Amino acid sequence: MEEFIGKKIKVEFIQEVGWKRPVTLTWGKKSHEVKEIIDRWEEHTLTSPWWARKHRVRYKVMLDDCNIYELYWDRGARGKGQDWFLVKKLIKY
Repeated sequence: MEEFIGKKIKVEFIQEVGWKRPVTLTWGKKSHEVKEIIDRWEEHTLTSPWWARKHRVRYKVMLDDCNIYELYWDRGARGKGQDWFLVKKLIKY
């Protein structure tokens, strides 16, 4: 079962070499600890004009509520983006 969420969230992360490892997600008044990073991949679009291109790092994570979620970090220009988005809940237990 999937549930679309589509919200901008706050993410506490640890800066690893070449990527950010999310450790806590906060949306609304709830914070959740990331128990496991199940998958991580990069998404690039090569559209024209160049300033419309996207570079996102997507994550599939299990949180402390035992649900699996998909989120992404919008890297922005030169990896300096600050925006994180919670896309959807993938599994509900």
